[in-house]
Amino acid sequence: MPRKFGFLGFVFLFLSSSVAYASGDFGCGLPRGSIVFRAYASCNSVPFLSPSNDTRLNLELLLIDSGKLTGNLNLSHQYPAQRGLDQLMVPFDFEDWELKEPGAPADNGNANSAADSNDYAEGEGSRCKSDGGGIAAFNKAVNAAAGLPKDDATILIAARGALVANCDAKTKPNWTPPQGVHSALGREFAGYIAGASAFYGGDFPAALSSFNSLKNSANPWLKETSRYMIGRAMLNSAQLKIFGEFGDLKLENVDKSNLKVTEDAFSTYLHDFPNGVYAASARGLLRRVYWLGGDQTKLAEAFDRALGDADKGINNVTVLELVQEADAKLLGSVDVEQIQSPRFLAIIDLMQMRAGDETLASSPANVSSVRASLEAQKARFVKDPALYDYLLAVFHVYIDSKPEEALALLPNSPGQRLSYMAFSQQILRVLAMDASHQSDAERKLLLQLLPLAKLPLESEQLQLALAMLEEHTGHVDRVFAAGSAIQDKAIRTILVEHTASAEMLRQRIKDPKEARDVADAGLYALLYKELTGGKYQAFQSDLALIPAHASEFLLPFAAAGEGKNGGYRCPSLKDVAAALQRDGNDARSLMCVGELVRLHGVHYEQDAEPPKTDLGGSDSLFPDINFSRMDNYLKVIANKQAEADSRAYALARAVRCYEPSGNSDCGTQKIPTGTRKEWFQILHKEYPDSAWAKSLKYYW
Repeated sequence: MPRKFGFLGFVFLFLSSSVAYASGDFGCGLPRGSIVFRAYASCNSVPFLSPSNDTRLNLELLLIDSGKLTGNLNLSHQYPAQRGLDQLMVPFDFEDWELKEPGAPADNGNANSAADSNDYAEGEGSRCKSDGGGIAAFNKAVNAAAGLPKDDATILIAARGALVANCDAKTKPNWTPPQGVHSALGREFAGYIAGASAFYGGDFPAALSSFNSLKNSANPWLKETSRYMIGRAMLNSAQLKIFGEFGDLKLENVDKSNLKVTEDAFSTYLHDFPNGVYAASARGLLRRVYWLGGDQTKLAEAFDRALGDADKGINNVTVLELVQEADAKLLGSVDVEQIQSPRFLAIIDLMQMRAGDETLASSPANVSSVRASLEAQKARFVKDPALYDYLLAVFHVYIDSKPEEALALLPNSPGQRLSYMAFSQQILRVLAMDASHQSDAERKLLLQLLPLAKLPLESEQLQLALAMLEEHTGHVDRVFAAGSAIQDKAIRTILVEHTASAEMLRQRIKDPKEARDVADAGLYALLYKELTGGKYQAFQSDLALIPAHASEFLLPFAAAGEGKNGGYRCPSLKDVAAALQRDGNDARSLMCVGELVRLHGVHYEQDAEPPKTDLGGSDSLFPDINFSRMDNYLKVIANKQAEADSRAYALARAVRCYEPSGNSDCGTQKIPTGTRKEWFQILHKEYPDSAWAKSLKYYW
């Protein structure tokens, strides 16, 4: 009987008992065939605002809605063999999620190439990185300075070019002022060179002295640049002791008094030069000041401003760099009480609703604490009440298992455009309906949403949800009905491999409108289950379904004979089935069925059944017998009347099942080492001249 329950199964009641992490790569296998996950796993990413997503992904989905990014999967780096026909598009591996800014070149980068480097996120890098640009700016300013004698300009340009910026020096720079500069303005430019030399050499007090003397210069470039450099010098002085021996950061060692002066310096610069040459850099360095000082309120606001300005051309970093910087500086360890930004509150709240240590059941007190925290934030969402209602609905679906309350908070109508926010609201409605066993309403909603799904991965997500609903409510036939909304080949493949009945498989194979890959997977599953399940007559009849020009995938069933597989000869599988129909203990035929499994595998090379809650995890309408090669080997070994070649091969293969680890890859039977040793000895004693005895030197 098909199981009559929703695909959520049950909503988790676990809360994180440790500090929540923002993102990271903790390793995981292939994406699962589900749409709801309790804990973070980068390979089970979903295209809606989910607690289990990487924080960067949730932020990026919101940024796509605001027009700052576009995103999609990029599978071009994967080898074809790594992605099987039954590997779903959703969920997806975050490593495959690629983004770019509208109007940027195609190689703008993706979320993870930006994530590969924390150079910007963890600091401004070496202060010497601005030296090259500083030379060019200085030369341009000298050449443009009104009233500066040409001879002074020549000397100053040469002196600035001769300055060696050495940020790794252990001693203070030994810089000598240029000789022959006679004008007052020329001496100011020389004073700037002195400040630059001290700055790059790490003598920040001397640098401040030089820049402070120029902050009221009549020369516009000297006035603006010196004020900017005052902030940079103070920032470098404030963070002087935070870098450990191995490049690790010790934020507790920051000089808070210097940090306050730094903030004032950059704020003053931006007040006086809101569109200045260094305005973008000053705003970026202010974010560093807020981070170093632990002012998460100002930091979140600064990120909001920078992201809001992303399409104005006034930032000196990309949106992806801002996402990574926010993840590293703000989201990794955050006090939610400091955050006023609705966008970042939402990202943090979702992260804090992940499951953590699932060995500890969440107590009612913990559930109440999470709800109280959300309710206390309501005033901070006054400009985005829909986002606040969404977070409460997530709480009711993922935490306290009150789906009806979630439905009351979510919009009934999806509208005409499914932004990722609108899509998230509707997917959460799907989950709430499923948890409250409203399968008819859930199906109606999914069918209503599918024509509206235009953004990347929305359709694949909805098709998966609908397929899971049909499967887990006993209506797999609807997936394959004419005009079905579920056309995703991976979804259909998983269902023909694991769930479809024999008759459904035959219909898929015969349907000219079915994708050839799906039909082939269905034919493989049909023939495999029939042969390993003892349905020999049906197997022989269904061999006629193999097309005249069979794909390589189906060749094991179409071949006239396997020839020599390591020296063991097998006839065609049709002959094998006919022999087993006559005599179920025919040794050669039993071994040849084992060879099919050993050499070609099961279910399109997918050996493990999906979890019960995932697509393909329902009770199969065409159950097999969980065939294992060891069962056939044991039958042949026990049959002392079997032909010598087959029994010797059975002994050798049974021993090799444990090669080289000592763990069997042939079935779940627990065969003791003593028995394997006995098989090894029988092989060499009774069949010493066989190829199998000669090639088997050990037992495991």
